[in-house]
Amino acid sequence: MRKAGKREGRKTALPGALALLACSPPGGTAHPAPVPRLFPFLRPKESYLTCRGRDDGGGAQVMACASAMILARLRGLTYAHTPFAEVAHAPPGMAAESWAAAWESFFRLGSGELAAADIEARGLPVVRVAKAHRFLPRSRRLQVVAHCHKVTDKHPEAWAAIAPVLRAKYLSSPKPALPPDPADAIRISIHLRRGDVGASGRFAERFTADDAVLRRIGRLLESLGNERRRVVLRLFSEGRPEDFAAFAAAGAALHLDQDVFETFHHLVNSEVVVLAKSSFSYLAGLIGGGLCLYEPFRHPRLPGWLDFRTVDSMRSNEIAAAVKQVLRREE
Repeated sequence: MRKAGKREGRKTALPGALALLACSPPGGTAHPAPVPRLFPFLRPKESYLTCRGRDDGGGAQVMACASAMILARLRGLTYAHTPFAEVAHAPPGMAAESWAAAWESFFRLGSGELAAADIEARGLPVVRVAKAHRFLPRSRRLQVVAHCHKVTDKHPEAWAAIAPVLRAKYLSSPKPALPPDPADAIRISIHLRRGDVGASGRFAERFTADDAVLRRIGRLLESLGNERRRVVLRLFSEGRPEDFAAFAAAGAALHLDQDVFETFHHLVNSEVVVLAKSSFSYLAGLIGGGLCLYEPFRHPRLPGWLDFRTVDSMRSNEIAAAVKQVLRREE
């Protein structure tokens, strides 16, 4: 039986230098994971930032809001939350409003934050910011962005610093019950993006071939030596079981077309996550705080994550040490 709260109670350690940069804006959450502020000489008053106007996938929208939270702290603003209005990929038969509300309640990004609607009700001007990387904040207004990635993706340390904040919000709402694993299990989860992603077509740049993932998984398992017996290997994707026969042969339990929130919670509760080129699994790795095998795409590799491409050339003891570091944090 898995120990209760093994993953849920883990705290993510932050670089010591970041602890010297605490600076929470008035009215917002008192964040234990501070972010260095850009342009400290510009301190606009009653200046708010919110993220809205998106209709893409839920993972991408959570990442967009998180980027706005980071930019608010980088530029001395106050983040104000706008609930999700429309989220793509609603299950058949589910109303769009209910699907958006489900994502909102699952991540609870507005917990402890000001509501953008309350700022608007005060009569402050609402200003749409087309390019977040080029704007200078102004006082006494609500500034609206779609995302701030062109700024925040240059600050991987800021993403690492906001992770405990996102995790606290995430854990403040009920989560799906997961099947129990052995108390000493090393959970390795693979997110393999399929469905809307293939070797050719519109999202071909997000595709990772099966053999590349299998090779890295083999390398990871090999590096664990006798500890390999503790591994619980899972693959999360979309498609038919026969499409993933090679992963099943490698010992992976196949979780195909599973509930999106259950899948996400599995990833969060894994000691090791093989990330797809996807905001969904990137976000899970960010919130979960485990060891991530990262393949470069639009968002940066975070401190402590392994570059998917270099695992082949790493020594077995280096890979094993990275896994053991995560396990020690959980003890």
